[in-house]
Amino acid sequence: MANTLTEPLSYSRIATYNECPRKFELKYIQKIPELPHWYFSYGKSIHAVLERLPTCHVGEDGLLYAEQSSLFPTSLSQMLTESWLSQGYANDREEERKKQLALRILTAFFPVFQCTWHQTLYAERFFTTALDGIPFTGIVDRIDRVSDNVLRIVDYKSSKPRSASTLSSHRFQVALYAAALAQQDEFKGQRFLLQTYYLRENLKAELTEGTETYMDKSRQVVTTTAHRILTGDFQAKRGSSCFSCDYRTVCPVFRHA
Repeated sequence: MANTLTEPLSYSRIATYNECPRKFELKYIQKIPELPHWYFSYGKSIHAVLERLPTCHVGEDGLLYAEQSSLFPTSLSQMLTESWLSQGYANDREEERKKQLALRILTAFFPVFQCTWHQTLYAERFFTTALDGIPFTGIVDRIDRVSDNVLRIVDYKSSKPRSASTLSSHRFQVALYAAALAQQDEFKGQRFLLQTYYLRENLKAELTEGTETYMDKSRQVVTTTAHRILTGDFQAKRGSSCFSCDYRTVCPVFRHA
């Protein structure tokens, strides 16, 4: 067994491994593609609009102007149409229903976003680093400059928080991003606030105290996960999610259940 990872870890890879090591092997090592699902397209479409918003400004006429076309007003609806991905929807009616839901969500979120618009330092910030020698990469939805030595790490979720375990997983994600950014010269010595923003409910879950503890725990998870991957531990994990898994037809555990 090799002693180095062939590809960097990421939050999604770690989450997949901890959901089911066999699924990780099939997806990331054997490179068997997942089927297209509407919720992938839906989430990416909303994120694309949110990525563009910091480059826009509200004119004296109250209209929204995009940086690339400063002479002409745009709108959330127009930006959503330009960013919309259609893959994975069952039919045109379902797609249109989801598109209207996305527009309502963005419209409700816009006033909230405007309150901290001026704090936005980066949107969709890509990074690659090493956590305790383990290569790690990711994209942070938003980084805000709150004060001279305080940054807010924001991750948007287009789905609703379904359980306490989901909330814990999302908190782990922003803590992991903060731990990774803290390795980079630009962000060394900064204090981090960790925020997960649930767009569907238009509410935030923010951690302002004890963030260092969560960041340390996230690094431990990376180390443990990397070790298990390198030792070839890809034992399938049976659960209710097996029935909706794209790999169930090639998974021996599901076939023999």
